[in-house]
Amino acid sequence: MGVARIWAIIERLVLAALVGLFAAMVVACTAQVIWRYLFNDPLVWSEELARYLFIWISYISAWVAWKNRSHIALDAVTYLNSPAIDAWTSRIVEVLVLGYCLFTLLASFQIVGITHSQPSAVLELPMSVVYAGYSAMALLVTGDILVGWLSGGRREVAPQTLASEV
Repeated sequence: MGVARIWAIIERLVLAALVGLFAAMVVACTAQVIWRYLFNDPLVWSEELARYLFIWISYISAWVAWKNRSHIALDAVTYLNSPAIDAWTSRIVEVLVLGYCLFTLLASFQIVGITHSQPSAVLELPMSVVYAGYSAMALLVTGDILVGWLSGGRREVAPQTLASEV
């Protein structure tokens, strides 16, 4: 099994986890509304859980946007209609993003380590679980870049296929 195939499995698992995170956030918010307005007894944990799920959803969604090249970008170079220039600028962007991810990944590992013994206010989760969302996103972006390089380039994603992947 090649690296690209293993990476495709990882991508599918992470996308499935993203759907699960979103569903859990919707359930937590819905439960909060139901308990507050129907039972007049607000849940103390639902707001914190929804917040932490939203943080993870945001980070994983940032990776999805990177994977599909949907981030905001300066596309002035693409108007030159030069595939060679497009390839070089894409590679430069990937090198810069990879460097940034690796640099910040080291810092995020330190933060995760420091906050492991710090519990959250209500759920008493280790705060490292919350802060690990950034580490996961940086690892996924790094993996996407490296697998793209190892497999000989990345496939271009047509805008109409984006909805079918998520």
